[in-house]
Amino acid sequence: MFFLTSILLVLGSLGVLGHPTTRQDGLQTINNCYVSGQVALTFDDGPYDYEGDVANALNGGKGTFFLNGNNYVCIYDRVDQIRALHDAGHTLGSHTWSHADLTTLDEAGINDELQKVEDAFVNILGLKPLYFRPPYGSINDLALSVLAQRGYKKVFLWSEDIGDANGESVSYSENVYDGVINNYPNPHLVLDHSTIQTTSGQVLPYAVPKLQQAGYQLVAVDTCLGGDGEWPYIYVREPGTPDNTWHC
Repeated sequence: MFFLTSILLVLGSLGVLGHPTTRQDGLQTINNCYVSGQVALTFDDGPYDYEGDVANALNGGKGTFFLNGNNYVCIYDRVDQIRALHDAGHTLGSHTWSHADLTTLDEAGINDELQKVEDAFVNILGLKPLYFRPPYGSINDLALSVLAQRGYKKVFLWSEDIGDANGESVSYSENVYDGVINNYPNPHLVLDHSTIQTTSGQVLPYAVPKLQQAGYQLVAVDTCLGGDGEWPYIYVREPGTPDNTWHC
């Protein structure tokens, strides 16, 4: 992860990030937001225990949560939490079922990781996600091809990584945010993790007021892409009612 993040930061310094890579099948890889004065805070690896704290810490802003099916906890044990995030206007995307590195899987394995989390989204929200973040930022042509075949529109990487999932200190994460704040009004797409308690308990309460005071709007990824954004779901049916099939 450190090596990948370093590469992304180098690309960002060269001005490469912020311009989507679009395949012939229409699937885009997104490295940064497009709209000046906007920052998208994104949160991986949930659901877990702190998504509500993250939402509260955003102080009226909107976030993006890339959810697993069975990582820290089973997604079906957090139905009310997921519905509350969606109802509050936060954007929810897929992060695979088990936080698998898709580049280590064959086509059947990739489809299985995506299908199970899509089924959970449909059961819980009635919606299939169109936005995806690859675990570890690890993606290859086979995974992109499968994602496109399944109808995904966007694969999201990031412009900054606060390092919380890598064991970096709170002060390290705060320094990353200071760099974003000092770069106003340039747009940013920041990687955080909702599963790390210090992120919602210390880093966001430090960073969010400063971002807002600097003039940034805190928006979900579909907003910060401007005209290139779209509704990040496909409506499938009405949300379901939990039963004995809702398990991991």
